[in-house]
Amino acid sequence: MSTYDYIVIGVYLVFMLSLGPIYKSFSKTASDFFRGGGGMLWWVVGSSAFMNSFSAWSFTGGAGKAYETGTFFLILFVCNAIATLTTVLFTVARFRQMRVITAVEAIRKRFGNTSEQIFNWLPLFFTTFFGGIMLYTISVFMSGVFEQSMLMIILILGSVTIVMTLLGGSWAATAGDFVQMMVVLVITVIMAVLTLGHEKIGGLSGLIGQMDSFSMKDWTAFERPAVIVIFSILLLVNQIMFANSMQSGAARYLFVKDGKDAKKAAWVSVIGFILLPTIWIIPAIGASIIFPDLASMYPQLNNPNEAAYVAIAKELLPPGLLGLLVCGIFAASLTSMNSMLNAFSAGFVRNFWIRVVKKDASESSQILVGRIFILIYGLIWMGVALIFSQIKGLALFDLILLASAAIGLPAALPMLYGMFVKKVPGWAGWSTMVVGFIVSTVLHIGFTKLGWLDLIREGWDPILNDRETGDLKIALTTGAISVACTIWFFFTAIFYKYSSQEYRTQVDEFMTEMNTPINRAKEHEPEYECDSRQYLVLANLCMAYGGLTLLLLLVPNDLKARMLILLCGGIVLLVGFALLFTGKKRAARTAHFRGLDK
Repeated sequence: MSTYDYIVIGVYLVFMLSLGPIYKSFSKTASDFFRGGGGMLWWVVGSSAFMNSFSAWSFTGGAGKAYETGTFFLILFVCNAIATLTTVLFTVARFRQMRVITAVEAIRKRFGNTSEQIFNWLPLFFTTFFGGIMLYTISVFMSGVFEQSMLMIILILGSVTIVMTLLGGSWAATAGDFVQMMVVLVITVIMAVLTLGHEKIGGLSGLIGQMDSFSMKDWTAFERPAVIVIFSILLLVNQIMFANSMQSGAARYLFVKDGKDAKKAAWVSVIGFILLPTIWIIPAIGASIIFPDLASMYPQLNNPNEAAYVAIAKELLPPGLLGLLVCGIFAASLTSMNSMLNAFSAGFVRNFWIRVVKKDASESSQILVGRIFILIYGLIWMGVALIFSQIKGLALFDLILLASAAIGLPAALPMLYGMFVKKVPGWAGWSTMVVGFIVSTVLHIGFTKLGWLDLIREGWDPILNDRETGDLKIALTTGAISVACTIWFFFTAIFYKYSSQEYRTQVDEFMTEMNTPINRAKEHEPEYECDSRQYLVLANLCMAYGGLTLLLLLVPNDLKARMLILLCGGIVLLVGFALLFTGKKRAARTAHFRGLDK
């Protein structure tokens, strides 16, 4: 990387740090700090939800998979698009109409106080490690590719994440995602165009033609059709369950104004999962043609194929824009970590602090406690990442991933069923999760200790290869957990008749409220409308970032490189001007109507 690229990365990190102070004044209540007061613009929330799904892993591990298998990897994005579409059709409006600040509050309304604490603390425990894992993983990649100290990268990324979230809360985390999405989108499109124009690719037709020789179009070159079908169906089931769960799905859409806006926000993700991956995958596939041996180029990486995106970026991007791509990868990392920090800070304050420790806590004290939690929790993440960087083998890493898989789906299933099935007892939710954990543990022992995986592998003719075995293992685990948890959840309905009248009334009220559209005229305060302010702040951020990008025109480059920089910075700048025009127009209209009211 050139000096200019490092300057771009430095300026970007300072830019992200500035989001905290900029959005600090937006948070006057706990609702403001933790979910934007339920008044964020739908397209901002939709951008954030998509960016959380299209994470840094897409540019590292995901790019490595696409490098190896070509279009086969698009199965994941297709499943994500379909899963998000089901939320548009069935649940996303209900999520917002639960009228809660945190998703765990909805769990309390539906299943009671015990479930609230279980579903609040259990994810918090595992996310302590996941946050460190995310920080460690991106630091490993960056330190290996750019030959920088892992300690330095962990400290810089961790500090930026903490400061940005601590000061700005949900506003900085969510609104910042929109600007980050602009960076990722623009640089991804430029990368795809440059890849197709490379002499070894020869345009789209050349890429498609060479994909045959790499067996990248024929998915059966990697797996037999039966395994592909089984894996795809159960992957889709898994994604649908997570997307429609009260805890993992609802948390994304509590920020908007009502159910209609929640649907619009979800459509942003659907469209994103359809369009962006088809562009994003081009450089990864092109890298397999231009650089068929990444192992010799990046011997320091555990999986050199994960450097596919950066390898081709170094080949194609002029000084400055390469740094912008790195910023895009940083952006995807920061997006996920910011959202996790904010969500679990909200859970700690709203579902523990004011429920158990200080029930009469003021709005300002709730924000203060939330900020202290973010600081401490973020520092713990950094500590965990540093510990991981010193451990060889990381058996603990595998254990944590196992625990996540064992609890994630079992927790999601009852949180979906509970939105539609009323007559189950309050303990149906957490007991279903326990059943799923038991099934997952038994399967893990059977696969790793008892030789079940070998029996499955040898039961096919011809014997399954390693890729098929791994995918079938995931599919069978997902299927077994889904069936067991579903049976148990509906079995508990037998005991509903023993539930207290208080619980039954609580569930009735929850169901009624969840299915009642929000009346924005009655359910928000008179000064609630702040769309124009959001437009104007986002406009200034886009114009600032676009203007900073255009400064790269001063870098000594050829005409083609300068045109690319002009295109990249110009698009972000134009979006900023469009937002500024819209914001001023909305502000004038709001002032006009307020004048009429007086």
